[in-house]
This record gives sequence, C-alpha cells and structure tokens, in this order.
Amino acid sequence: MSPTPHPPRHEPEAPRDLAGIGIGPFNLSLAALAHPLTELDTVFYEQRPSFDWHPGLLIDGATLQVPFLADLVTLADPTSPWSFLNHLKTRDRLFPFYFAERFHIQRAEYDAYCRWVADSLPGLHFGHQVDAVRWNPERDVFEVDFTQLDTDGEAEALGRTYSKNIVLGVGTAPTSPNPSSPSSKPPACPSSTPRTTSSTATAS
Repeated sequence: MSPTPHPPRHEPEAPRDLAGIGIGPFNLSLAALAHPLTELDTVFYEQRPSFDWHPGLLIDGATLQVPFLADLVTLADPTSPWSFLNHLKTRDRLFPFYFAERFHIQRAEYDAYCRWVADSLPGLHFGHQVDAVRWNPERDVFEVDFTQLDTDGEAEALGRTYSKNIVLGVGTAPTSPNPSSPSSKPPACPSSTPRTTSSTATAS
C-alpha cells in the first residue's frame, strides 16, 4: 500500500518554499524527502507526460552501477516510505528479492521503482512546460510561468506560480559527435539511445 499523501494546502498567490523544474531522479528524490515535511510547500514541473528515465538504456540485463541502497531516499532517510525496499514490499516481492541475493538491480527495475514514486507523490506536475523564470524584487520571490500540455503535447492552459527557491533538475541532453569514419563502417550508436537506434537500423 502506498503512503497516504498529506492534503494540498496551497493558496494560488502565496509563494511556495520551493519549485523544482524537471522531474528526473534528482528532483524526484528531493520531492520524496520533502514529502513528510508538512511545513514545506513544494511543487515540481516536468514537460514530459510521465516519468521517463533514459528509456534508450533500459537494456535487458543492464544493471545500475551503484547498490540498491542508493535509491531515492534510503541513505538520507532510511525510514522513508519511498524506499526501493518498500516498493518491493507493496508488490509482494521483498522476500524473492532477498533470496535472489542481488546487490545491483537492473536499470528497468530502478525505472519501475521511480515510476511508482512518481505516480504516488503529490505535487508532481507532468505535462507542464516551464516557459520562464523571473525574479520579482518587489515580492522577493521567483515567478515561474508554465504551459499545461494536453496528451498530444499541445498547449492547453497557461499558469504561474511563485516560489522562494528554484531547483533545476533538467539533466543533460545527449550529444552526438560529427561522423569521423567512412560511411562504409557501421554507424555510431549514441549510448543514450541504443534501443531506439538498434530498432531503426533493423527496420531499415
């Protein structure tokens, strides 16, 4: 059973304590650790429609480079309900995982864990594109303008929130170098999208 979120208590014009831009593992971890702090008012925005962690690298059998205890919360708060072990417990998989004696979990399993947290935590707004962040010296807060997107990625509504602090968690964008080898050799495969590249090459 997922932890019960505390009810929303935000007034539209009141500045929040923290606004996070981007919902990857970093800001998802921050949101999970901030959740039990009921005196802390937070909100997080992500342009993508749902949590999506390096989909091209979710290769069968590929594991994380760090142990499962380096999840979103455990090393900072071992009692957090948003731990990887609690994720397993809610799915009746805790004992099978224990007997498997695996210290490094698969990337796909970590992605499923993060999706569980993202689907359960309040204050996470997917499908929200942040358009501008401005400092308002009169109110001593940041103004965050955003566009709410529909299921097709088209603009549906405009909005604004105010925050005392901003946390950027947009991650990095994959880049590909200019080709440096003859075209007769196999094409380069960016490490961020091997599954997509492989599927495209197979189809062609």
